[in-house]
Formats: sequence, C-alpha cells, structure tokens
Amino acid sequence: MQKHSKIALFILVAGVLALIGYKVMQPHIDEHLYADTSDARGTKGDITIGVDNWVGYYPLCSKEMRRLMRREGYRLSCIDDGADYLKRMKGLETGELDLAVATVDAYITAGHDFRYPASIVAVIDESKGGDVIVANSDAVKSINDLKKAKDLSLGYTQDSPSEFLLRAISSHFDLDVFKASHIDRIPTSGSSNALEQLLKGKLDVAVLWEPDVSTALAKGNFTTVISTAETKNLIVDVLLANKTFIKNKPEQLDSLLATYFKVLKYYRDHPSELVNELENVTDLPQQQVKQLLNGVEWVGLKGNTQGWFSQQQLLIDTIESTIGVINDTSGKAEQWLPDNDPYRLINSLPIQTVAKTLNNLGLQENPQLSTSLSFKALTDLQWSHMSEIGTLKTRPVIFSSGSDQLTANGKKQLKQTAESLTHYPKFRILVEGHTGLRGDKALNEQLSAQRAKAVKHYLVNELGFEASRIHAIGKGSKEPLERLSGESQRRYANRLMRVEIALLSETY
Repeated sequence: MQKHSKIALFILVAGVLALIGYKVMQPHIDEHLYADTSDARGTKGDITIGVDNWVGYYPLCSKEMRRLMRREGYRLSCIDDGADYLKRMKGLETGELDLAVATVDAYITAGHDFRYPASIVAVIDESKGGDVIVANSDAVKSINDLKKAKDLSLGYTQDSPSEFLLRAISSHFDLDVFKASHIDRIPTSGSSNALEQLLKGKLDVAVLWEPDVSTALAKGNFTTVISTAETKNLIVDVLLANKTFIKNKPEQLDSLLATYFKVLKYYRDHPSELVNELENVTDLPQQQVKQLLNGVEWVGLKGNTQGWFSQQQLLIDTIESTIGVINDTSGKAEQWLPDNDPYRLINSLPIQTVAKTLNNLGLQENPQLSTSLSFKALTDLQWSHMSEIGTLKTRPVIFSSGSDQLTANGKKQLKQTAESLTHYPKFRILVEGHTGLRGDKALNEQLSAQRAKAVKHYLVNELGFEASRIHAIGKGSKEPLERLSGESQRRYANRLMRVEIALLSETY
C-alpha cells in the first residue's frame, strides 16, 4: 500500500510540474506556431535602434524602412528615449541596443563615460536651418550685439544641438557666452518652452528648432541671429553601431544600411509621400511639416562614401573641430578620445561594403550636384552696404616688424581661423587691419591695408578661399580697442596691432 502511495504521489508531482512547464512554455510554443503558420515565418532576428523624435531620423524608422527590413527577414524596433543620450549610450554598452543615432558632439560627450561603445558607420544628416538663434530685435540684431548688449537673458535646451550651436558660435566668435556676466543663461525644457518664454518677453534671446523658429519669426519683432542653414559640418547626425553587433552580425548591419539608403532614395523621389507620413506621425499641419523638412539635409550613400568617409576626411575634421569647440567653451583642454585618435570612433568598412553591393546591383544613387557657392565680385560701394554678422575670434596674426610679411606663427593662426570659416560657407569675409596709436596715421593706415591684403592673399592662394568672397581694408589707428582695467601699456599696445576677420551678408 505504501508503494502505491509513493507512485501516486510521484504521478501527482510530475503532473503538476508538467502543467507548470506547459504554462511557462505555452507563449513560446504559440509564438513559434504563429510564426510557422503565418508570414512571420523565417524571421532572421530583431534589430533595435535608439532614437528620438528629430525629423532627420524618421526615414531610419519609417513604415517603408520597417517594411523592407521585414522583407529581408528582420524585425526593426526603434526605441524613443526622449533624447536621453546617457541612457542611449548605456543601451549600446549593455547590448540592449544594436544601433543608435546621435549628433557628433553628443556622442563625444555622452559616450566618454561608457568608453565609446559603438562606431560611427554612417552620417545621417546635417541641421540646415533646423536650429536657430532667435532674438528680440530691440535687444539683439547680430552676433556682435551678443558681445556688447547688457543684461541679456538667453534661453536654450541643455545637452541638445541647441547647446552645441551656442557653444560653436561662442567659440568661433569669441562670445564667452557660458561665462559672460552680462548674460543670464536660462535652461529651458525644449524648444517650445524657450519659444513660450521668448514670446512672453522673459527671454531676449532663445535657441529654437523648427517649427518653433518659424512661429517666432511670424510673430513680428524677432530676428534670426544665426541659423544652421548658414553653417556647414557643424551639427551632424550619425548612425552608431554597437561594436559587438558589428563583429558578430555584419550581415545584419549590411542589410540595414543597404535598406536605409534605398529608403532615403525612395523618399527623395517621392517627397509628397514623406510629407503625408510625417503629417500622420507628428499631427502637425502640412505647412509645419514642410518647415521641419526644410531644416534637415540628408546625406545619401554617395555623400557618405565620397565625402564623409573619403580621403577628404570630413568626418575626422568634424570630430576634431567639435572637440575644439567643447574644450574652448568648457575652459579646459580635456582629452576625450582614446589615444586622442578620432579614427577610434569610426568604422568605414560597412559603408564601403554596402556601396559596392548597391553599385553591383545598379542601385547606387547618382552623384549629387556640387553645392559649392560662387561669389560674384563686388564694388567698394556694394561692400559698404553689406551687413556684418559677427567678428570671429581675434587671433594674434603676427607679421615681421614694420612689414606685411606673415610669420610662421601668423600663418598657423590663420589656418585656425580658416577652420572656423569652413563652418559658415554662405557668408562673405571682411578682413580689417589695425595698428597701434603711435606713428604717422597715414602710414599706419597704409601698413594696415597691406597686412589685410596679405591675409586675403594667404586665405586665397594657400587655403583655397574664393578671392571675390573676401574684402580687405586697412583701418590704421582709427578704431582702437578699449583699454582693460589694470592692463599694462605694453600689453594694450600689442592688442591694438591686430587683424580682425568678420562675416558679412547681403542687405536688401
């Protein structure tokens, strides 16, 4: 009897365990059953991307992208983290994310604490009007006004492209925005919040993105101080691939990149389709959707292979200039990258592989038309009617004593200035020579003009700038700088002898 009881107990326990096991395994059994008996069969796996709602990222997570990836056998999941870059970097580090998107500056700063867990495998887009510094016209009309105006209130969204635009302008034009005592810096919770405060008069200046930019300008008494529409290689969005994903699943990465560039071409050929989809996704009216799209310039496969990842080293230059801006405005020269090597952030092999594949299939996109600008020659009168946008950081461009011969150090300083100028290709350039107060005024003006012309000659003949874009004049001792409190006479005299380089725009 005891033996039969043990057998019965064993059967009971086994039955309970089987029931529990069935309950645990049922969802998995059902999933396989559904997959094997539907169009979901044959799925090769999931690919997860960390994103936010920037319009430039939409093609990567669009309905068309998911459809084509499904046809390739992959389920594409895009996780919107609300622009929480630290969370995004953590996801890449842990493997929760296979890929992610970010601006170059965001990856440099947020990726540092996670030892840069991903490689840049493609450039997605540039902000071209999507980010703008907008001001009350009564307070500020130009970048130079930001230097001079007193008691300004400035709002911007921290840890965003808005902050980096502000940092870049602060660095390139020597504004010292993040330290200046005459500017009250007010963090805002997004562009809409900054717009609200601007319209209520609580801010004199705000860094906005579309469609808030268009809304502000339509209200009347606001002006654009500077827009990313007037910049180049400044705010750049990139696609990051987890290093383990690159190593272990190269075929998935190749498939995703190839599909993405097909989708990008599809939307380029069917722009109305893109507008209609974004209307549904954003719940914005068509006009505002078009404003959003006007603020982004996507980079196709040709632009990636023949520009950003080519021997032109556009991506390397952008990484290095971004680090320069960050260090300049943070007040300390930090070595962000491993071995101080920007190539450690890049993997060009996937983009090269995809380019060859699509080219062999005859699907490589046509070369893009050149976007280089050509500046017509202006008369002195026309130059005098130009509007000054702002004066770049004044560097010590040194000449041999009493001459217009640039020293080696003077040429080095001009190369650094030229790097800043490359970010603002749509503006003309004014070169002004200045001297000290001593000596004959006429001779001083003549020497300052010769030095300004020497700077123009170097920019044109050595650094490749267009001659008709640059106007060189000498001011002699007519516009001396203010002497600083406690400044020695010698130091003051040295500061007076300078070459200033400013950006100009057409006045209508």
